[in-house]
Amino acid sequence: MRSSKPGFFATLQKVGKSLMLPVSVLPAAGLMVAFSRILEQSVGAEALAQNPVLDVFVRVLFSGGLIVFENLPLIFAIGVAIGFTGGEAVSGLAATVGYVVLIKVLAIMSEVQLLQDPINMGVFSGILIGIVSAKIYTRYSKTRLHPVLGFFEGKRLVPILMVLVSILLGVVLGFVWPPIQNGINALGQMAINAKIGNVRLGGAIYAFGNRALIPTGLHHVFKTPFTTQFGSFTAPDGQVYVGEIARFFAGDPTAGAITAAEYPLKIFGLPAAALAIYLKAKPGKKKAIGGVMLTAALTSIITGITEPIEFAFMFVAPILYVVHVVLAFAGGLLMNLAGVRLTETFTSSLIDYAVSISTGNAGNPIMLLPIGLIIGAAYFLAFYYLIGKLNLATPGRETQEEEQVQIPTTQKAREVLMALGGSKNILALDACITRLRLEVQDKKLVNKERLKALGSPGIMEAGATGVQVIFGTEAERLKDEIKVLMTYPDAMDAPVLETKGEETSVKEARIAASTVFYTPIAGELLTLEQVPDPLFAEKMIGEGFAVEPTEGLVVSPVEGTIAHIFETNHAFALITPTNLEVLVHIGIDTVKMGGRGFQRLAEIGAEVKPGTPIIQMDLDMVKKEAKSAATAVVVTNMDVVQKMELLAKGTLKMSTPVLKVN
Repeated sequence: MRSSKPGFFATLQKVGKSLMLPVSVLPAAGLMVAFSRILEQSVGAEALAQNPVLDVFVRVLFSGGLIVFENLPLIFAIGVAIGFTGGEAVSGLAATVGYVVLIKVLAIMSEVQLLQDPINMGVFSGILIGIVSAKIYTRYSKTRLHPVLGFFEGKRLVPILMVLVSILLGVVLGFVWPPIQNGINALGQMAINAKIGNVRLGGAIYAFGNRALIPTGLHHVFKTPFTTQFGSFTAPDGQVYVGEIARFFAGDPTAGAITAAEYPLKIFGLPAAALAIYLKAKPGKKKAIGGVMLTAALTSIITGITEPIEFAFMFVAPILYVVHVVLAFAGGLLMNLAGVRLTETFTSSLIDYAVSISTGNAGNPIMLLPIGLIIGAAYFLAFYYLIGKLNLATPGRETQEEEQVQIPTTQKAREVLMALGGSKNILALDACITRLRLEVQDKKLVNKERLKALGSPGIMEAGATGVQVIFGTEAERLKDEIKVLMTYPDAMDAPVLETKGEETSVKEARIAASTVFYTPIAGELLTLEQVPDPLFAEKMIGEGFAVEPTEGLVVSPVEGTIAHIFETNHAFALITPTNLEVLVHIGIDTVKMGGRGFQRLAEIGAEVKPGTPIIQMDLDMVKKEAKSAATAVVVTNMDVVQKMELLAKGTLKMSTPVLKVN
């Protein structure tokens, strides 16, 4: 039997897709940094010092863009968590909580172990936390606790568990990560002195290591020895300068060979890769992908920030990242062989290229052009060929399976959407257990007659844009299907979910024996006409009875199966052995309470009998916050009902026989 668990590469691709949203922010942040650098270089330090307003503007622009890159691990944690859970915001909150806890624990572990360099896991920590929080959400978001701890159950439990898991992860990684970090540092020290014959390989290894380690966040550890510790230079005034960057600015004629290594890939290589990704995108997606790739390419060229491009293919097409790392090495090697020497102030970029030349200490800078063109051509040809040959799922080329709608849609959902005026007319869509709740752009486009023909017993208007369409217990399903159709317009033309057999079986079903209903809660028996909601009072979704409760425990009124419990626990649906579809709705407008005051005591799919506890209600809270505490019990498929007979009246105890249905 084939395992349903995703493989390693499937997980990588899922990570890549989850990063598409946060990565889309990076080009804008990069351009902010680029614009601030251009202003700084063109105006000059002296002019900025004399113009405080412009100085503040440049600094704010630079810092505002840079802070996004400094917080990439946190941004990626949120993006991965939300991506893995299909957009659930709670998983993003859990990832945020988990990440800040992990970072704090790692800082403590660094202090406890007296580490010279603090533990820094970079974006790897964010991706790890994102995956873990998504797993915890999937596993525990519907967990029920003892009623005493009811407030902390369900989705609220996820961030709490994430705190505990992150503490454990932090302690474990506090011991595991430092040896890895130190090992990378040692490799950097070895690479500094590596050479073949008289040709030093430091630049090539520098470029290779930086690119290879970006997914783990350890590239900063690898990079530091090259830029701050490699070599020393004594200036004419006797001042000693250590490190590639400091030596270059001090006038050392041998400095800059290492920091020149990444110029070809940043100014030529990755922009060429972005062009290949754009050209290989599907025709319908080229416009959107083109804008993203153009901005990402400019960010790489002007600022040297490469993440917007790299994270676009790093996980969805790992083979391209392997090619990227190899070509980075090749570019660094060619720069070393050509004797090119350049420095960096922020990171290798067109701006730093100009700065390097302006110092008068650059070595053979003109050779960047031919080397860059060679590397750019290699990137473009490799990416263009491999994307097409291997059918890689780079941005704009998602496979049809990935684009397919996850929830099947029925013809009814499609027709309801059209009757509502189409996707463009819907501003917001939600559902109570019995009705669609919408905000629409133009109420005139809502075809009420068509909605009634599709089975809605009533349409109500609320305010200037609000519309409520009654559909009974199928409202929740219709909402999900309509949202799919709005998100994936192609689903309108996809095969529909067959429901004819089910509808026929329901319509043809007849009650073989009478069904006795019992009061689901203690209180005064009411007719539906006494319920302060036209949905029930006008019997739009069916007939039954109601109770004005005096206690908070809600039990099953009949024998049957729990077909559905609304997420906020204010209503549930049952199906009896005689094919009756029963809705129990606790209070009026209680959906607005968001689940507060309601404790679930049973699960969907459970077999129940009259008196089986299902919901514990905080009656005082409901009376205070809701329109009414009246609890309605309604048979929603009245087409199978021949007769209803009331068996009791007045104030009744829980589980008192109250209605007989034939």
